[in-house]
Amino acid sequence: MKLVLPLLALALLAGCITPQVTQSAGKLVTPATAVGRNPSWTPTAEEVAAIEKDIAVLLANPDQRVFGLGQTLPPHPFSAYIARFTAAGPLDNKFIMGLAAIPTTVPRDEFLAASTSDARAVEISKAPQNFQFIYNLKQKHLVEIRFNKQPVQP
Repeated sequence: MKLVLPLLALALLAGCITPQVTQSAGKLVTPATAVGRNPSWTPTAEEVAAIEKDIAVLLANPDQRVFGLGQTLPPHPFSAYIARFTAAGPLDNKFIMGLAAIPTTVPRDEFLAASTSDARAVEISKAPQNFQFIYNLKQKHLVEIRFNKQPVQP
């Protein structure tokens, strides 16, 4: 038993064991599913950091890629959100699809759980200040941010 933990740590450091899900207190990063013979892939920490930076800049200076809020500015800076990043697309055309939510608007543990499907995460993050986003990794370009629709007033 004394030898097992050092060997496991060495294997992790050597990259022999690749985690399938990366999670922190404020984000969840999941790999793309394998389609046919294409292997799945997971965005790197550097790619996720670049996406977060692009989203933060866009929320501070919104343009036509931000929609769903009418003429109002995004209600919060990106640092106020928790986020799910899901890899999508084949290896030659990678996209990151994501959800961002204010922690008080979602059940945090469920929203950030790897076992929660993306469809369920969308369902529980319907508050107007929450949003979905698409990022094209090949072009290193944030395609869009779509805020949830405001509830219809009676």
